Amino acid sequence: MLTEIDPYIYVACITAVAAIIYIWISYRVTRFRKSRVDRIEKLIKKDPETTAAIPTDVLTDKEERQERKDMVKGVKTRFTVIRRTLILFLVMIWILAMVMPFVGQLPSTMISILIAISTAVVGIAARPLVENMISGIVISFSKQLRVGDTLVVDGQYGTVEDISITHTKIKTWDWKRYIIPNSRMLNKEFSNLTLNDSLQWSYIEFSVSYDADIDEIRDIAIDVASRSEHHNELDTPQFWIRSMDRESVVCWVAAWADSPAEAWSLKSDVSMRLIRVFKEKGITTHMSQVNLTKEQG
Repeated sequence: MLTEIDPYIYVACITAVAAIIYIWISYRVTRFRKSRVDRIEKLIKKDPETTAAIPTDVLTDKEERQERKDMVKGVKTRFTVIRRTLILFLVMIWILAMVMPFVGQLPSTMISILIAISTAVVGIAARPLVENMISGIVISFSKQLRVGDTLVVDGQYGTVEDISITHTKIKTWDWKRYIIPNSRMLNKEFSNLTLNDSLQWSYIEFSVSYDADIDEIRDIAIDVASRSEHHNELDTPQFWIRSMDRESVVCWVAAWADSPAEAWSLKSDVSMRLIRVFKEKGITTHMSQVNLTKEQG
């Protein structure tokens, strides 16, 4: 029985356990915060465009520095809030454990009323906040979603600009902000384009006529992709015939880019170059052309 235990020994044991948990929480949160900050600074130092959905020069150097500072500050603030929230939760558990031996001395009616009031407040008024906070903590300690990652979620393509304790903010390719509550974000399916590395395999699909010389098409496509400044030169572009439709041959040319932002530019650059070369060489994209002009008798 708890009442038979020496109260001083009980208090000392509970306090010691709480202190150990407090030290562990502080260490783990601090370590996670440092790793997230170091990752962002490393990405920016390696290539500032890594944290952008598409390349842009619209920001001045001062604005770029401020944007990077805001990203780092957001990460530090989030983990500070998480640390304080976990410590507050630990203090509440410690207080509950301290009064546990005396619960049996309280009237059962009073205990029932306190439980009912607490359940109503947490279950109704604070439910969305609690759900988002818990989800935010889970996301923060997960490696599946981090500030600076490039995502495709709900058809939106952009980078994670901030993960607060209650919501995730994504800066889309057109610089709009897509805000998702953390409780929803935790249950979403999304494509993380920079989960393990920033390299992106980018492809362009196009069609050519059956009359075209497919060997020439392959050489043109590979040459065009190789000449793009957005192509990673560590590996040569690849060419495939994806399908043979009724009126055309569907082809792919693919190449590596250093980041999703570079992949965006690579697709546009290669597409424009292919269009120019096809026009210069008279290469058609379909087997037949429909003539709507009637012959005059």
